[in-house]
Amino acid sequence: MSEIIGKEIQLGVKVEGTRGTAETVASKWVKNVTADIFARVEKVVDDNSQGVLEDSSQTRVIKKWFDGELAGIVHADAIGYFFEQIYGQSTATTVETDEVYSHAYSVLQNIEHPTLSLFAKDGGVSQEVFNGGVVSTLELTATVDDFLRFSSSLMAKDATANSDTPAYATDYDFIGKDIIIKIASTEAGLSSATALKAKELGITWDTGATADYCFGSYSPSDVYNQKMMIEGTITKNYIDDTFKDLLTSDTAVYMEIAIVGETVLEGSNSPEIKILLNKVQVQDWDRSGANDDIVTEEITFKALYNNADSQQSELTLQNTTASY
Repeated sequence: MSEIIGKEIQLGVKVEGTRGTAETVASKWVKNVTADIFARVEKVVDDNSQGVLEDSSQTRVIKKWFDGELAGIVHADAIGYFFEQIYGQSTATTVETDEVYSHAYSVLQNIEHPTLSLFAKDGGVSQEVFNGGVVSTLELTATVDDFLRFSSSLMAKDATANSDTPAYATDYDFIGKDIIIKIASTEAGLSSATALKAKELGITWDTGATADYCFGSYSPSDVYNQKMMIEGTITKNYIDDTFKDLLTSDTAVYMEIAIVGETVLEGSNSPEIKILLNKVQVQDWDRSGANDDIVTEEITFKALYNNADSQQSELTLQNTTASY
């Protein structure tokens, strides 16, 4: 058996037909920069004494699970699998026959969201599929001089051997030029709002993923999505006191983050990610800029549940995947 390098570590994904039951073939192999998902254990130390100074004579494994990080460039088709797990449900509509599809995600209001099978191939050393996969966190980050990137924390129940062959289809990416951010006091006002002169964006979804252990098994009986938290940061040119005033008040705004790729998929349709946040409040604010720099402000925001709209957020993804 030969040594491998990180480029030989591959990860595929598929939404499980039966929650917690591993699939055998991945729907999508995800191009990545980092894919470090592997076995974890928790051990307990035997603290009995037996007449000597040494603190223990054994430890025992008490829990087993799988978790780790996946990070890379956001691609319009692959990212949908992670949104499907985070939100729990989506509705797909055909935009262009057999070519382009729109997926509308909304929060499933229970803790048993669809789970993912995670296919891990570590070069020629190991190949497994992890069942019951849940997204703990997903962060999208963007700057004016880079691709839109993602980093995610994943958790799964168990693993079995797998022999699926990795394959990679055409992917559709995004860069800073593709991103438009707007705020308004109403949802209807977003369409005519002026785009923010933003330079950096970070937005994080946190599901509070937790493993539930019961007697009779090392592995968790299930992994649940316990919450839906969305927070983020924006760095933009400082041109007025809008966000500073939002910090010092309880006023909330609507926010739209529209990410529209340059590639034309079919007709006039492009890959898109559109995020609507129904109630955003500023949690922190800072300003910076040396004498010869453009003065910028950094805004930390939190998306809250809007009782009037009965939602915190909605997300629409347009790509070439028919369904998740």
